[in-house]
Amino acid sequence: MGKIAIISDIHGNLTALNAVLDDIKSRGVDKIMCLGDMIVKCSSPKECVDKILKSCEVVVKGNCEERGVEDPRIDEHIWNREKLTQKQREIISNLPLSYDFYISGYKVRIMHASPRSIHQKSFFWNFDSEFDEHFNFMFENTEYLGNIGQETPDIVIFGHIHRPFIVRRKDRVLINPGAVSNASDILKIDEEDVFYGSYLILDGDIGSKKKSRLSYKIIKFTYNNVIEANKIINSDMPNKEQAYEEMMTGKYFSRLKLHLEAEKKRNG
Repeated sequence: MGKIAIISDIHGNLTALNAVLDDIKSRGVDKIMCLGDMIVKCSSPKECVDKILKSCEVVVKGNCEERGVEDPRIDEHIWNREKLTQKQREIISNLPLSYDFYISGYKVRIMHASPRSIHQKSFFWNFDSEFDEHFNFMFENTEYLGNIGQETPDIVIFGHIHRPFIVRRKDRVLINPGAVSNASDILKIDEEDVFYGSYLILDGDIGSKKKSRLSYKIIKFTYNNVIEANKIINSDMPNKEQAYEEMMTGKYFSRLKLHLEAEKKRNG
């Protein structure tokens, strides 16, 4: 038996990353895997990439890795790319889009967003009349992932949307561990906002194809968002005022406007 911790969406937040790794260590976890988005949004991309690559046995590519290294679209992407070492950029470019493994007889697939694109928002996971259709498509093998003809997974774990949930449909389980950074899960305790991140722990027989007991649970942890917000505002990163506000308030700062402005500028 053993435990696997799965983290996602760290976004250059070294304060939150240190907090989650400390929490993971306290729980006797055997392996750590990361669902991507190590960079973009906070002030420490180089340090976070270094620590994640050293701490995690498996890392899959996220949309922020693609934008921040391979296809920068806005100044923030370029800033992140320039902060990374050449070796880090090479490693990131060669990260897999997905990774399959067995635990307690169940085939598990991890990926960042969807089997069709690391940018796809997976329908925002509204539990509407089309939910089962959306649910089933997350288990598909696709040309994009390069796994046509392989056995489909029993459990799919994805990140990207910063919204933790666990949903079971018959013999399939879909899990989102939530985000280490820039999560929307903020509680007011004693008139103060307390910022939470979250991650997932799988507990079972790692590597075994024989059915046995498997448990999965989402863990919440706290971190000092004010420390990270101050690091952002004191950095030289673009859009730091908006990023600072997002870190302080939990109010999502959409980068779509920046993408559109950059596209307009490129097109004259």
